[in-house]
Amino acid sequence: GYRVQFMGANFFPHKPYTHLLQQMGVEVLVGEYMARNLDKWLRDNASYIDNIYLHRPHVAEQFLDSLQRMNPRPNIVFFGHDLHYLRMEREFALKGGAELEKTARQWQRREFAVFDRVDKVYYPSEVEVAQVKQSRPELDVKAIPLYALPPGKEREYAPEKRSGVLFVGGFNHPPNVDAVSWFAAEVMPLGVAQNPSLVFHVVGSNPTDAVYELQQKNVKVYGYLSDDELDALYQQVQLAVVPLRFGAGVKGKVIEAIQQHVPLLTTAVGAEGIPEAEQVMEICESAEDFADKVLAVAAGDPALLAKLPAYDAWLDAHFSAGRAARIIEQDFGCPTRNS
Repeated sequence: GYRVQFMGANFFPHKPYTHLLQQMGVEVLVGEYMARNLDKWLRDNASYIDNIYLHRPHVAEQFLDSLQRMNPRPNIVFFGHDLHYLRMEREFALKGGAELEKTARQWQRREFAVFDRVDKVYYPSEVEVAQVKQSRPELDVKAIPLYALPPGKEREYAPEKRSGVLFVGGFNHPPNVDAVSWFAAEVMPLGVAQNPSLVFHVVGSNPTDAVYELQQKNVKVYGYLSDDELDALYQQVQLAVVPLRFGAGVKGKVIEAIQQHVPLLTTAVGAEGIPEAEQVMEICESAEDFADKVLAVAAGDPALLAKLPAYDAWLDAHFSAGRAARIIEQDFGCPTRNS
C-alpha cells in the first residue's frame, strides 16, 4: 500500500533491476539529472515523503547531509545489514595485524556517527541489537528479518540421486574468500580421501585470484550464475556449506540454502543471529567435523536428513513477509496517508 521511490547510491539504471522495480510499481530515481540536482529534488518533494529507509553505513554517509536539510524532515530509519566494526574485529582476532585493528576502530566511529543522525536503527538479528545497545543503550535499535521469503519449491530430495557440496556468496566480501579457501584446503582433502568423486562447487560474483586458484579436479569455481542456473545447481548437490570463520550479521546464503531444501552445514559464525538455528542446520566446529558430516549426508544419514521437513514452517515463523510487514507498519505508519 505504500508509494515507494527507490534511489541507488550511484544513480545508475542497473538492468534488469530497474525494470523489475518499475514493474512492481516502484518509482526509480536515476540518471545524471537526479545526481546533479539531488538537493533541489529533496527540497521540492520533502512534504510528500513520510519515511526514508537508508541502507548501509557508507551509503548513509553519502546522503545524510542532504536528508537532514529537508523541510519537513522525514522520519529516517537506517538498516545496517551487519556491523562492519564487529566483522573487522573478528577478522583481526583471527588473523592479527595492526591495519585490521585500525580499520575496525574506524568503522565503529563511522557506524555510531550514522546512528546519532537517524531516528531508528535496524539490524537483522538480536545479536547486533545487543552489541549496539551495549555501547549505547539509549539508541532506538531493533531487529527486523533480513528476508521476507515464501516457502521453497516442493522438490524431492534423495541424496543418492545427487552429488557434491555447494557454497554461494559474493567475493567482494572478504569472509567469503576466507571461507572457501579454508574449506578447499582443510576440509576437501579429508572428504576426498574417503570419497574421491566429491566435488566442491563454488558460486558467486567477482571471484578473486585466490578463489580462481582453488580450481582443480575436486573444486569447481563458477563465478556468477543466473537465478535459474543456481536453482538447477541446488537441485543437483547433496548439501550446502557456509564455512565462515569470521563475519557479522545474518547471512543470506544460509537462509537461501534452507529455502532450497538442501541440508546445510555451517559454523557458529554462519548461524549467528538466526533464531532456532539448530532446527534446520548442523553447526560444525572443525574441518574434521565438516568432513564427517559431508560424508554422512552423502551416505544418507537419517539423523542429518531429518531436519528437512521442518524447513518451511521455520521459514514462515522467522522470515515471512507477514512478520516483516508488521514491523514496517509499526515504525513507518499505515500505508494510507491521512493528508
